[in-house]
Amino acid sequence: MKTLVAIADPGLRDMFWQESTIDKLSRFADVDFVPLAEPFDSEKLANRIEMYDAVITSWGSPRFTSQVLAQARSLKFIGHGAGSVAGIVDEDVFDLPIAVTSANKVLALSTAECAVSLILAGAWDHAGYSGRLKQGRWSVNNRETVLGVTRRVIGLVGYGEISKQVIRMLQPFHAKLLLHSSYCTQAEADALGVELCGLNELFERCDIVSLHNTWTPRTEGMIGAEQLNRLRDGGLLVNTARGPIVQENALLDALRGGRIFAALDVYDREPLGVDHELLALPNVLCLPHIGGYHGLLKRELCDFVVDELARFANGEALLGQVSLAHYRRLTPW
Repeated sequence: MKTLVAIADPGLRDMFWQESTIDKLSRFADVDFVPLAEPFDSEKLANRIEMYDAVITSWGSPRFTSQVLAQARSLKFIGHGAGSVAGIVDEDVFDLPIAVTSANKVLALSTAECAVSLILAGAWDHAGYSGRLKQGRWSVNNRETVLGVTRRVIGLVGYGEISKQVIRMLQPFHAKLLLHSSYCTQAEADALGVELCGLNELFERCDIVSLHNTWTPRTEGMIGAEQLNRLRDGGLLVNTARGPIVQENALLDALRGGRIFAALDVYDREPLGVDHELLALPNVLCLPHIGGYHGLLKRELCDFVVDELARFANGEALLGQVSLAHYRRLTPW
């Protein structure tokens, strides 16, 4: 199977393409790599695509525009060594006999671990206690407590690979788990041991709310003052999804009074400015969008795609295949 690896970024190539991954792919495919550290855009992809059966991409790879697809006469497989494929393929790719798959399952496990770490760190006010300790203030045992996670009511907004993993990781804490999603059936919720509920009800009942939905026109700004005001005093909002899902001004208003806490990995505008108010608030823990940074898992993204291509070549079911319906729910990047 003639395969093009359309990843020109030196850092990503070094991270993803370990010798073992290259050897694995080379056993069943004739492989070409695009030139390292040279611009490789959609026009260049269109000029080369005709000879390839499969293309492997990641962050920074060129988009499969209609012009590219018009030249892709032999193309049968696009494997994305990252999460959302919405930044790589146009919707009309699903009109063609091309399998589109991604390593989202791998990336989701990393992001889920980050989300759970933020749930724990936020519920234990790690940022606050660390900051106060650096100012010379010790804890006061006879009157201070933290929210904690064990037996708390935790709400998840959005249902996908990440939230499924978060649910699994939270099971040892014996928390009551609520879920707001248009895509989770009652049967799936029962199997996962979660309770489906409306968005406002979830915020009213929960001690901790963690966001996991994709950023689309429908979800942009869906969390505002109405929801945040319903969160219990001392409650925690965790966002490892996308910043624009939350109305930033409403979030700042809710945080300024110190009534609730937040643990954030994503923001309206990234990178977050050093003078942004969120960084100055004592009840906020901020990370620089590192949810996908788990060292072992990040290095396995293209290895997963190589395994997907092997499954495709053998006529087996793909584990990360993207359907048109799923594509329409994806965050653009």
